[in-house]
Amino acid sequence: MTQLNTRNPFALRYLMDDTIFDFEVDSAQEGVLASDPTQPFSFMGMNKSRILYLIENAEESYFSPSALDAFTKTLHALRLSVDDVAVLNLAQIERKLNLDEIVSFFNPQKIIFAGASPVKMGLTDLEVNRASMQQAVQLLYTYSFEEMLTDTNKKKAFWQAVKAF
Repeated sequence: MTQLNTRNPFALRYLMDDTIFDFEVDSAQEGVLASDPTQPFSFMGMNKSRILYLIENAEESYFSPSALDAFTKTLHALRLSVDDVAVLNLAQIERKLNLDEIVSFFNPQKIIFAGASPVKMGLTDLEVNRASMQQAVQLLYTYSFEEMLTDTNKKKAFWQAVKAF
């Protein structure tokens, strides 16, 4: 038998289907930037690719463990990591925000409203899973990761929209 060597992570995923290491990620710490009193927002990620996910989850800091798993798998499928994006939980912010303030701070190329209501920022014309443009920023209003965990049709619609986005 010949030896098969590869470092390609996609090839390895198909060649090795046994769990080698299994560990849980603490969602409160993964990629979260330390709270800095001089910064107006505490968010998850590093925003390297200037992609902002706006979520609204009053029960968690960001995601439930299963939603975090779905989120990280989605990023991986898009060839991104948590460091490439920023996740801002609007439910954790007590004051009213507007799009100008978000754009000024994060300087995003893309904003994905993942369950967060764009109406709260004065955006009333966004359709679900249909990309639009505002202030030179691409916008996508879609379902929360919590919703997609329980509804396969929403997950499929999200995936089609985010791939095209």
